[in-house]
Amino acid sequence: MIRGPRSRRRLVLRGRFALVGMLAAGTVFGLTAANVVPESKAHDDTRQATANDLKPAACAALALVNKVAGSGTVDGTIQADLIVGGPGADTIDGRQGDDCILGGGGDDTLRGGPGYDVCIGGPGNDTFHNTCEVQIQ
Repeated sequence: MIRGPRSRRRLVLRGRFALVGMLAAGTVFGLTAANVVPESKAHDDTRQATANDLKPAACAALALVNKVAGSGTVDGTIQADLIVGGPGADTIDGRQGDDCILGGGGDDTLRGGPGYDVCIGGPGNDTFHNTCEVQIQ
């Protein structure tokens, strides 16, 4: 029950404070809601690197199918391969297909085989077989 001018003033002031409080609370909740970041699917977007993704520029003309890596004696497949040797002395045979052969470190022996083969030796004293159509030390 409201009586007199003072009671009305208190009610109006309380009403104003209540309105200001509700506006302030709404602003805080509004700012909080604006900072919510939706879940991302970035972690689901993965793919395996292909031999063509990894080949050096010297092998750009080759359409490679397989990745072969190893140390010691490394043999390619009958398809077009990216073949990568280890840090030591390797003997690499590309076998069939158009291959990109990377000897890596060490004194490597690189043999291309049938097909168009790009052989890249790397650090060390490398030996290239005449089946390597392109030979890069």
